[in-house]
Amino acid sequence: MELPALGRRYRSFLRSLALLSKLPYSVAYYLAPLLAIYGFSPISHEELLVKQAVSDAGQSLSATEWRKFWHKRLADHAIFGLNIFKHASFDAAWLKKYVTFDKSELQAIDQNKSLLFLTYHNPYSHTLCVALGASGWRVNPFVAAEETSPIFDFVGRYIKKLHAGCSRHLNGGKYLFFDQNNVGASLTRRAFADGGILVATNDILNISKKSPTIKFMGRLITPPIGNVKLACRMGVPIVAGLMVRDGEHYKIIYRQLDSHQSIEHIMTEYFDFLTELLAKYPAFWDGWNWFSSLPLDSAVNINE
Repeated sequence: MELPALGRRYRSFLRSLALLSKLPYSVAYYLAPLLAIYGFSPISHEELLVKQAVSDAGQSLSATEWRKFWHKRLADHAIFGLNIFKHASFDAAWLKKYVTFDKSELQAIDQNKSLLFLTYHNPYSHTLCVALGASGWRVNPFVAAEETSPIFDFVGRYIKKLHAGCSRHLNGGKYLFFDQNNVGASLTRRAFADGGILVATNDILNISKKSPTIKFMGRLITPPIGNVKLACRMGVPIVAGLMVRDGEHYKIIYRQLDSHQSIEHIMTEYFDFLTELLAKYPAFWDGWNWFSSLPLDSAVNINE
């Protein structure tokens, strides 16, 4: 789909979700997935791409299993859009009623006052930040600049609304918008020094030759590692995890990574955990969109 058509479709979809967001929580959460599943989702054109990626990863799904997978993906994307208009109202009461996770274990890891939380590209990475902030932590989401969205001209106001709604819950933290220069490193260093949880997504292909090449579900990926290197250098603990949704409820799943080993081993742990999560929650990952573009693990490692 060409970008102007995609941008207009996203804009129309988000306008519909803005209207649904005015309904009671349970009603909106029921209707938003239906809006997506029955033909209005702007990501419906990605079905064949994602289906091929799942097959390339070695997963064989029956027609019924695939329909369940794809409907879950459409529904999660719709709830992501709905939450753009709901995040501002999420608070401690919402957290207590709708979010489950082991806060005590995360608090124990966070005894250094700083923490790197490596999550994965999925519909609830922003809602994860809201939940961590509502739990009392200072949170700094590490994200690309808003204007880098290829359809920013169509949905820029909604991207800004997403960030504004989440920012209400970051407890003095803020969105850290990085670029391809040294800005990302300085922002990360300052966030670690100031304390709190820095949330980042490192499950993408990185053009830097300094990144180690990691084997991942039969493919090779060279992920960004700048924030991981800084965390290790500054003695900041690292966890990997994500937020998943079941109806109106959410669960945060995470695991501490061994930051005393090499960067390559840390990133291998990070992607091994993603593999485990995909076995249990196969539809959550946005990375299916680029998985098939990764080279096969039989290719020559250019870093060697």
